[in-house]
Amino acid sequence: MLKKFILIILLFSGLSVFAAENYLNSVIIENADGKDNVILRTDSVSKIKRDIDGTDKITITIKNIKQSGTINTLYKNKSNVDSLIVQSDGNAIKLFIKAPNISKANIIFETPNSTPITVEDNTSESFLIWSLFSLLILFTIMKSAKNVVIDAEYKDNNLKIKEREKELYKNFQKDMSSLPSMNYKLNIYSKHVLKGETIRSYASRYSKI
Repeated sequence: MLKKFILIILLFSGLSVFAAENYLNSVIIENADGKDNVILRTDSVSKIKRDIDGTDKITITIKNIKQSGTINTLYKNKSNVDSLIVQSDGNAIKLFIKAPNISKANIIFETPNSTPITVEDNTSESFLIWSLFSLLILFTIMKSAKNVVIDAEYKDNNLKIKEREKELYKNFQKDMSSLPSMNYKLNIYSKHVLKGETIRSYASRYSKI
């Protein structure tokens, strides 16, 4: 994964308008530990496209690159290569390789400014970039949605509190309006008290009943 991120950075750097020209200097086909490698010695890493024709034929298109004055072709522990053709195609170079099981070979860039980097075709790179971009968009949407939900819940809670306060205040006003006033109590009391009687005589008289 780290190599892919480094590759992406190098690719964007290589696509810069002000980037230096890139040249293909050597093509090496090797067999290391039973695995075939196609090593491209260039000035910088470029995008590639791999076209497979069966298991024994492969076409590698290297973009944004030119041929150097002389291109060296080397074979390491690989003696059964039938053919290797290098062809310029506008601002790209195509490599036509025919060898047993060459379609499964790793494609490796060797540049003066970096360690060897194993790359895949630009379809895989584009998928990786798109995946990262999609995850970023998804994370942004989820974060925005979460903020909207929290804000809505906060507003809803505030509204409920205000409505509750209004309801309590209405009930309080209703209860206060239904309570008898002090004058009302005194008027009721005065109907039962005879003129000239004291509170004590009034109480004693009613206690005998």
